[in-house]
Amino acid sequence: MFLTRVRRHFCVALSLLLLFAAAAAAAPARIVSLSPVGTEILFDLGLEDRIAGVTEFCDYPPEAKLKPKAGGFTEVNLESLVVMSADLLVLQDLHRQELAPKLEALGIPYYILSQESTEDICRGILELGELCGVQDRAEARVAEIRSRLDALASRLKDLPRPRVLLSVSRELTLDYLETLYVAGPSGNFYNELIRMAGGVNAVEEGPSYVKISQEGVLKIDPEVILDLVGDQSYYHAPDAADPDRVFSSEHLMAPWLRLSDVRAVREGRVHILRGTFLLRPGPRIPQIVEAFARCIHPGALSDDQAPAAR
Repeated sequence: MFLTRVRRHFCVALSLLLLFAAAAAAAPARIVSLSPVGTEILFDLGLEDRIAGVTEFCDYPPEAKLKPKAGGFTEVNLESLVVMSADLLVLQDLHRQELAPKLEALGIPYYILSQESTEDICRGILELGELCGVQDRAEARVAEIRSRLDALASRLKDLPRPRVLLSVSRELTLDYLETLYVAGPSGNFYNELIRMAGGVNAVEEGPSYVKISQEGVLKIDPEVILDLVGDQSYYHAPDAADPDRVFSSEHLMAPWLRLSDVRAVREGRVHILRGTFLLRPGPRIPQIVEAFARCIHPGALSDDQAPAAR
């Protein structure tokens, strides 16, 4: 396993070295992003004119929806990539095993964004900036992100840290909790963001994302629950399910209200959080932390720090 990790890190380092060498000769002019976060970063760095294609899920900023489509998140059309004449693809970790080898065979350069921590995300912004010849913009953007996070940390540092359960996925059509996936204690960015928002992860052991039942929620007995439900526009409802009903506040809260023995439920500290930006660790990390902090520590942030929930 150790040798596998060494080989993986060596291959990543070698790929970056080759990409940076190529970037020094000519910055990529036709970039295809197969990552909504990658697309957001490219726009954020002022590279929208170089974007030749995006996925069906790349919807931020709104202008991204006007770009040609190269497929879905995992269902990528390789022929369209060739037709688009991409000289750089922006990927996510989920593309590493299956798609990356195919791109290597086609001779298409790619960059893989890691998103397990804020440092991963800041490093991705900096490296994409360097690859694309806009390093100054990338450095300024990362400095702004870090400054906002530092300001938040300063406001929240002396407050008590309640135990927070963060749900990232559950079956929304049900009016009871069957199973849900929650942020584990390591290997995911949510664990770090909970801490940045002034809480502590109520899940103390397990993998990056832990599958639990309602009995598991009772056992954990969190003080605060953050339920990330995404956006209705991306919800694929099962047959006969009405998306408007599924995404009504009353329906989304109903499964939690059944768990009256859980402290967060008894004290009215269950928060349904909507929006795709909460599911995308990228340049809007400060907004995510602010949204969490407003739930964990109501009133701790002034109105001028309200997150741009999109």
